[in-house]
Amino acid sequence: MEGLWFLLFATFMNFGLVQNKERGGVDRRNVLFLVVDDLAPVISSYGGRALTPNIDQLAAQSVRFTNAYAQQPLCAPSRVSFLTSRRPDTTKTYNNKGSYWRTNAGNFTTLPQYFRDAGYFTASIGKIFHNAPVCGKDNDFPYSWSVRPYHAPTEPYGYEKVCPGSDGRLHFNLLCPVNVSTQPLGSLPDIQTTDHILEIFKSLSESRQEASAPHLPFFLGMGFHKPHISFRYPKEYLELYPLESVDKAPNAFYSQTQPPVAWNPFMDVRRREDTTALHLPFPYGPMPDKYHYLIRQAYYASTTYMDYELGRVLAGLEAAGFADDTIISFISDHGWQLGEHQEWSKFSNYATATRIPFMIHVPGITDTVKEGSKKPKFPLRDPFLEYKSTSRVKGKSNATGSQGVLVSDALVELTDLFPTLTDLVQLPVPPLCPVNSSQVDTCVEGVSLVPVIIDTALNHSSRSSKSWKKAAFTQYPRPSDTPRPDSDQPSLANITIMGYSMITADGYHYTEWVGFNNVTCEMNWSDVHARELYILHSDPLEDTNVADVKKNERLVQRLSSELHKGWRYALPKQV
Repeated sequence: MEGLWFLLFATFMNFGLVQNKERGGVDRRNVLFLVVDDLAPVISSYGGRALTPNIDQLAAQSVRFTNAYAQQPLCAPSRVSFLTSRRPDTTKTYNNKGSYWRTNAGNFTTLPQYFRDAGYFTASIGKIFHNAPVCGKDNDFPYSWSVRPYHAPTEPYGYEKVCPGSDGRLHFNLLCPVNVSTQPLGSLPDIQTTDHILEIFKSLSESRQEASAPHLPFFLGMGFHKPHISFRYPKEYLELYPLESVDKAPNAFYSQTQPPVAWNPFMDVRRREDTTALHLPFPYGPMPDKYHYLIRQAYYASTTYMDYELGRVLAGLEAAGFADDTIISFISDHGWQLGEHQEWSKFSNYATATRIPFMIHVPGITDTVKEGSKKPKFPLRDPFLEYKSTSRVKGKSNATGSQGVLVSDALVELTDLFPTLTDLVQLPVPPLCPVNSSQVDTCVEGVSLVPVIIDTALNHSSRSSKSWKKAAFTQYPRPSDTPRPDSDQPSLANITIMGYSMITADGYHYTEWVGFNNVTCEMNWSDVHARELYILHSDPLEDTNVADVKKNERLVQRLSSELHKGWRYALPKQV
C-alpha cells in the first residue's frame, strides 16, 4: 500500500512540476498544517503541567494565541468547521456519524482543496478530517488531497483489547501504557504517521533537487492521535510523571449552579473496561480520587509522547531543507476536561472543552533562529533530558522558559485558519460568506489573522483583544434537558436543544440553551431552556453561573442580544 502511495505521489509531482512551469513558475511558501486530537492548553508553553519541549520550541518561534476557541468540541464538527471555515450550523455537522457535508449542506471548498487548486501538492497524513462518512468515504479525497490520505496500519487496534492488565490478559482500557514492541505490528499510530511524513519530506527534497522546474509548493496536513483516549502510549513516558507529582484539577467538583442540560456524562470514558469496573454513578460520578490522578497522569504522558513525535517531524522538516520556506500552523481540534467541574472528556461549552493551543510560525517574521544561521531552528529535544533539568514540584508548571515573546490575547477562532493561511502565502483570501451560503462553494466565516501576526511580530506585544473580535462563538447540541447516555453525542434526529455560547473581549462567557429544529437546523431563541453566565475576571475557572442573579439582569439582556446577532456582529471593525 505504501508503494502505491509513493507511486501516486511521484506521478503527481512530475505532473505538478510541468503545470507549475507552464503557469510561469510562481514560487510560494509551503504549509505544514499540524493538528492534535483533544489537546487542551496544558502544555508547557501555555503554563501547563505537560512537559512539551518540542512544542515549546515551536512556540518560541511563533505567534502564540492565548484566547483561541473551537466552534464545537467534537472531532468531526470541529474539523469540518476549520477545514471549510464554516460553522456547524452552516455545515450541518453536529456529530461524528452524520451525513457528508458536501451532500447534506453544500459543496464547500476546503482549505487543502483551495491550495490544491492553486497548484500545491496536498497530502493528509494521520488524522486531519475525522475518519468517517461524515467527511466523505476517504477523508474528502480526491477533492482536498492530491494523493489518497495516509492512515497508520496500527490505528484500528486502538479500539481492541491491546492493554496489558495485572491479570496477564489484554483489555480495552482507558489507561494503557504499553511496551511498543509487543503491540500489534510492533508500533503505534503516531510513530508510524511520523515515519511516513519523514519519507514524504525526503521525497519532496529529492524532487526539488533533481527537477529543473521551479519548486512545487506543498500543503501537508499532519494529524496526531494522542492525547485522545484511550491513553495508549509507550510506558516509559510514565517515568516523567511520578503519581505524587501529578496535580489535581483546581475545581474538581460539580457546580450546583450549572443547569443539568450543560452536563456531559463522559460516556466515552465510562465504557472502557477499567472505568466500567468503577461502577460510577450516572450521570454525575464522581470519579474516585485515585483515578482522578491516574487519568491526569496518563493524559500528560500521552501528550509528552506526542510532543516527541512532533519534534521528529519538525527536525525532519529542517533536515529536508524546508524549515526556512514553510509556514507552520499548530492547533488542537478542541480541548479536553481533565476533572474540572467533575467532568472528563469534551462535549461541553466550558472553556476547558473549547479553548485550544493555537500558534503560527512564519519564517523570517516570527522565528528567532534566522535564515543562514548555523544554529538549527528545530533540533529534536528529548523530554527525558528536559525532565532531569526541570524542577518537578507538585502543582507547579513544568514550563522550560521557551514560551516565546510573540504572544497575542486577541480572540481567535478555528474558522480563522483558512483565510489566515491563504493570506500568508499571498493567495486571494476568499470573501466572507453571505448569510445563506449553501450555494456558495468558496467563502469563509472567519477572518485573516495576518494583521494580528504582523502587529505582534513587529511590536513584540499583542494587538489587544478589545481591538480585534468582540467575541468568539461555540456551540454544543443536547437531546434533552437532563443528562442521558446520548447527551455527549446525540444523533441529528435526537437533537432538540442547542447550547450557543459566546466568550467576549470584555470578560464574559454567556450561553443560552435553546430549542433546536433538527430538520431545518435552526434555533428558536424564544424557547430558552437555560442560561449560563460566568464573569471571567472574578471567576476564571467558570465555577459559578450567575445568569439568574437579579443584579445581572441588564447584563444578561445585553449579552443575549449580542449572542443572537452572532459572529458577524463580533468581527473586527476593519473587516
